[in-house]
Amino acid sequence: MTIRKITLFLFCLGMLTSLRAQDLHFTMYNMSPLTLNPALTGAFEGTARISGIYRDQWSSVLNNQFTTPSFGVDAPLIRGFRDNDWVGVGGVITSDNVGESDLQTGENFLGVAYHFALDDDGANMLTLGVQGGSASRRLDPTANGLIFADELPEDVGGGGLGAGKGGDRSVNEQVSYLDFNVGLMFRSRLEDGDEVEVGLAFNHITQPAYSFVTRRGNNQNLDNAEKRPMTFLAHGRYNRTLNDTWSVEPSFMFQSTTGATEVIVQALAGYQLNERYQFHFGPGYRFGDSGQILLGMTYDENLRVGLSYDINLSSVTDISRYRGGFELGASYIIKIFKDPDVKPAILCPRL
Repeated sequence: MTIRKITLFLFCLGMLTSLRAQDLHFTMYNMSPLTLNPALTGAFEGTARISGIYRDQWSSVLNNQFTTPSFGVDAPLIRGFRDNDWVGVGGVITSDNVGESDLQTGENFLGVAYHFALDDDGANMLTLGVQGGSASRRLDPTANGLIFADELPEDVGGGGLGAGKGGDRSVNEQVSYLDFNVGLMFRSRLEDGDEVEVGLAFNHITQPAYSFVTRRGNNQNLDNAEKRPMTFLAHGRYNRTLNDTWSVEPSFMFQSTTGATEVIVQALAGYQLNERYQFHFGPGYRFGDSGQILLGMTYDENLRVGLSYDINLSSVTDISRYRGGFELGASYIIKIFKDPDVKPAILCPRL
């Protein structure tokens, strides 16, 4: 790989990521329910759920790649105001680490969701969820090649100070703020046993200030508009059982932040190996960026593991050579009570 190509590749990554906090974009979004939608908190049959996912991107191309681990615990804690309603609570911890500037974004959220039954048998559920907690960002301001927005030319939206010129401002190594998300979800179990799920989420609804750059002497943001923009996210899935052996599950995820959009579509097939094991596999596609290969296994409908790999198909394929990122995820539903004689109307999502 030539020096020119390396420089071009790092430049592209820098332009894409800059110093703005990125919203998580897991390929296996259904394996990370608490980062997908607060309304998924406690949305399962069991005592408690433990879930975790790890994403590693560009490790085969860069020395300081992008890594994102996440860990969550949630539970359907108490019955709601009616017999078929319940309240779910949970917490999730995430850490997003980015490249050469050692930009780290950490979040610690607690959430609650109310699951409202729309009929007497609980076949249709409407859920409202809320998350809130602390977030922090840290970086190395002395990193080589680090350029801030006010140092970029004015014709590309910068402040025109010029690279390396600080002007009337200072750079903090760490900033902390409070952040809040809300979500809404509808789930339905059809008469033939198929399952439908559609959800909406609005993240960073208070648009907290998160800039590293402050004016010297008064600790005020250099640009009052430098706030974390609100993100809109929509997701859905349809699980259809074809026969005793095969099932299919198409799904989608869409999110948009200040004009930047991400769209993922996936189509998983499920093969029932025996009474206890089910194997999942299928393709996915992140528009304008990558193709996806997804594999997974479910054991007794309680333990699920998944593995995915992104094949880079963007404009930098001559640099990446189609190499992208991989994810490893797992979740386990703990049950410390006897299973009900009547099968619940709403089942927790598969991989």
